[in-house]
Amino acid sequence: MASKSTCTFCLRALRYQTPTTTRLTALQRTLTTTPRQHLELEPKKPTTPPTKRQPPPPPSATKPPTTSTTTSSADLATNLASSLRHNAALRSTTEPYIAYGSTETLFLACSAQANYTIPSVLATPSTHAPKNAGGEDVGVGEGWWMTPKTSGALGLEATFNTWAQVVMLHMYLLTVRLRQFPAEHAAIWHQNLLDHFFYAAEDRMAVWHGMSARGVRNKYLKDLWLQWRGLLLSYDEGLIGGDAVMATAVWRNLYRGGLETDVRDLGTVVAYMRRELARLGEMGDGEVSSGEVKFGEPGSVGKMLERESGWVRRAFEKEDLKGLEGR
Repeated sequence: MASKSTCTFCLRALRYQTPTTTRLTALQRTLTTTPRQHLELEPKKPTTPPTKRQPPPPPSATKPPTTSTTTSSADLATNLASSLRHNAALRSTTEPYIAYGSTETLFLACSAQANYTIPSVLATPSTHAPKNAGGEDVGVGEGWWMTPKTSGALGLEATFNTWAQVVMLHMYLLTVRLRQFPAEHAAIWHQNLLDHFFYAAEDRMAVWHGMSARGVRNKYLKDLWLQWRGLLLSYDEGLIGGDAVMATAVWRNLYRGGLETDVRDLGTVVAYMRRELARLGEMGDGEVSSGEVKFGEPGSVGKMLERESGWVRRAFEKEDLKGLEGR
C-alpha cells in the first residue's frame, strides 16, 4: 500500500524547481515584450513620396563630351606621385621604383647601339655558331659599331664581348651624367642602370650562347663586373688626362689592344664620346630621369675629323717654345 506521506527529497526538488521556472517565464516575457515597448515609444517618421529622376540631357551636336573626370583623375594621380617624390619621409621608399623604370629606358638606349643575333641558333635544327680566332661565337651585328667598314661604319666583330664593351661605353657616358644628380639619388640610379645591364647580359648568355648552367653564367658575370670596374677607372683617367689617354683606354677595352687597330677609328670613338658627354651635360636632370636620352650618330663625327686643323701646318714660334727649354 502506497504511503500518503511525501518524500523529503521530492519536496526539496519541488521547492528548488518552482522559482527557476518562474524566473525563466519572467525572462521570456521580458525579452518578448521589450522590443514592442521600444517600437511603440519611437515616433513614426513621415514618409515622403519618391522623387522622379530627371532624364539626362540629350548630347549636344555642337559640343563634344567633356573629359573633366578623366582629366581630374589624371591630375590627381600626377599630384599624388609628385607629392610622394618630394616627401622626405617617403622618398627612400619611392625612389628605387622610379629609378628602376627610368634606368630601364636609359639602358635600352645604350643596348640599341650594338645588337647582334646568331642565325645558326635560330635554325631548325640549331647548329653550332661560327667561331673566331679567340674561340668566341660570331653573329650578325646591327648598328654603326658592328656594320662592316666597307659601309662606312666601325666594323667591329659581332661577338658578346663587343656587345658588352659598346654597351658599357654608353653606360659610362650616362654614369658621368648621373654623378651630377644629388648625392642621395645618384647611387640608386647608378646601381639600377648596372642591374639592367647584368640582367640583359645573363639573358643573352642563355639565349644566344647556350649557357644553361647558372654556375657558368655567374663566372662570366664576375668577369664582366671586373671589366666594368676597370673601364670606369680607365675612362675617368682619359676624361681628365686628354684625348690621347682616352684613346689608349678605348684601344685597351674596345679593341683589346689589337695591333691592327686603325688610329682614325680611335679618334672617331674619342670624338664621339666627347660630343655625347657635352650634349648630356646640357640636359637637365628632369630630362635624364625621364629617359629622354637619345645618342647621336657616330658616323657624323668622322667627317669632322677629316678636316685638317689649321695648327698642323703652322710653324712654331719662340713664344710657343717658352718654358720648354729645360725639358
